[in-house]
Amino acid sequence: MTDPSSSSPKGSALSSGPPLASPPATAPDAASARGPKGHFNQAFKLAAVRYAAGCGKSQRAAAADMGVSDKTLSGWIGDAQPDPRPPRDLQGAAGVIDVQRFDELAQLRAQVRQQDEQLRRVTAERDFLKKCASYFASPSHGGSK
Repeated sequence: MTDPSSSSPKGSALSSGPPLASPPATAPDAASARGPKGHFNQAFKLAAVRYAAGCGKSQRAAAADMGVSDKTLSGWIGDAQPDPRPPRDLQGAAGVIDVQRFDELAQLRAQVRQQDEQLRRVTAERDFLKKCASYFASPSHGGSK
């Protein structure tokens, strides 16, 4: 197998971990890989993707070995792909894990969650101010007559 980082436009950003040909001997343990909110940590997700790519089992069987849903594992595998539409010169780079892209997607999703929360807060503040303005603008509550 050729070195995928030499033919990649991103260079050394691809496959920064161990090669896919030597997967972990055992599946990563999902029970100990959850964060304080119950979400899987990035290290577990990356280990799960590497295990699924190199264990020689079907994706469903690999997910069952780790104790996660096959749809969850499928999402992680999709996130770890270098590019959904690889250039024509990268035909042999199948199975490459783009760790940088995987981490970037996690950061972007966290940013979107933060912005959604900020939008909810600002929308609630706006609605409250609208109600206050209409209350004080009504003639029965000391507004203009």
